[in-house]
Amino acid sequence: MPGVLANVDYEDQLTRFRVREVLIEARRHSIGYIDKMRQEVLADSFYVHYRQPILRMPSEDEDLEMAVWRFIVTTYIRSEAYNEVARITRLNGRLSRIMAVKLLKVYNSVLSKMDRNEAFRQVVESAINRGSDTSRESRASLEREIKSLINFYMGSMRKVSDTVNRVKMLFGESVGHEVADLLLSTDIDPYRFRLISMLNSLIKLITGARYVIDTASDTDVERAGVIGGVKRMTRASEFRDMIPSERLLLKFAKPIFAYRLAMGNVLVRERKAVKRPRIYMLIDKSGSMFYTVNVNMFEIGAVSKITWATALAVALAMRGGDLVVRFFDQQVYPALTNKKDIIKTLLALIPLGGTDITNAVKAAIQDASDKAYLRDYKLVIITDGEDDNLDPSVLTKAKAMFRSVKALLVGGENSVIENTIDTIKINELTSESLAQIIRKI
Repeated sequence: MPGVLANVDYEDQLTRFRVREVLIEARRHSIGYIDKMRQEVLADSFYVHYRQPILRMPSEDEDLEMAVWRFIVTTYIRSEAYNEVARITRLNGRLSRIMAVKLLKVYNSVLSKMDRNEAFRQVVESAINRGSDTSRESRASLEREIKSLINFYMGSMRKVSDTVNRVKMLFGESVGHEVADLLLSTDIDPYRFRLISMLNSLIKLITGARYVIDTASDTDVERAGVIGGVKRMTRASEFRDMIPSERLLLKFAKPIFAYRLAMGNVLVRERKAVKRPRIYMLIDKSGSMFYTVNVNMFEIGAVSKITWATALAVALAMRGGDLVVRFFDQQVYPALTNKKDIIKTLLALIPLGGTDITNAVKAAIQDASDKAYLRDYKLVIITDGEDDNLDPSVLTKAKAMFRSVKALLVGGENSVIENTIDTIKINELTSESLAQIIRKI
């Protein structure tokens, strides 16, 4: 018996491969009835997300379980959650598989309740058999049950697709896919809202900083330089920098252009090399960094200290140059060097633990000892300063190890830091303050 989708070839080898992937993923989530579910159901759960679904007309011999599955799929397709999800799962196997498992959880719950509750089973049977007033009431009851299960297992998907699209536009496709994976995998609504809020704040900060960022590709590239004056061309690679009059000669007076080229008189705009920053950044991720500056609590929609600090790191990564980022609380976490890993780490951070700045700076010093090239980096420490056991001698040693050492005190104070190294206080978590700091680093 085929599934409920008309645009799926259930005998195709690729479809069978997708079914196997969904089955493995569902077993990981301990879905009780998964081994009893038909292969066609597993295929439907995937392809309803992977492509625009076209429902097949029910056959006369369609049994109760398949009729229930059809009812679930139909109800789901009409839901607000599906409209949000479908925008980002289309043609994405990983995301479609994540949502397939969630949909199968809904089906699993209905099957389980039918086995345990005879009254509910009768409601389902009545709902499937259309025609009478009783069946209409039963259908309404079953639809409410399924919508409740969809909300329970999938949560609110509001603003998920909009946020993912904004991430893709600013940071590139690969980062967008990572963010979509994380948001769709999250089962707890308050946590998903928190992630969306942090992402939107991050995007707003970076966009508002008004720096020229190349987002055409996922990789950060160093620019050759900025245009300065005019000079004679000396290398073939400088053709792209020809002044307008030379371009006109090349197009309409090739012999004259060839003569000027042979004599070495072709004029090009001069590019001056721009040295990108080389920065080693330590970012405090202790619990207090997840609060806002003015209110000692987490607020939905407000910019937290950790979001502002991460926005600074991401903005620097997008500008090119060399960047090493290590988050820390009471321990120091692995080094990151690109925007995708920095953003992923921000979204995975848990606001727990105290602050050990001494330990973090020691780790940076050790890195510079092991890798001599890091000694030409500027060390930037971002923290709110809530550490009463900071050893000033470690900061002094860092000054001797790195090109320079600077602290950004975000909404806090620390006399040891302020008296030992160059310190900038950040009291407003805005795009303007972000842009100012980028210029000062």
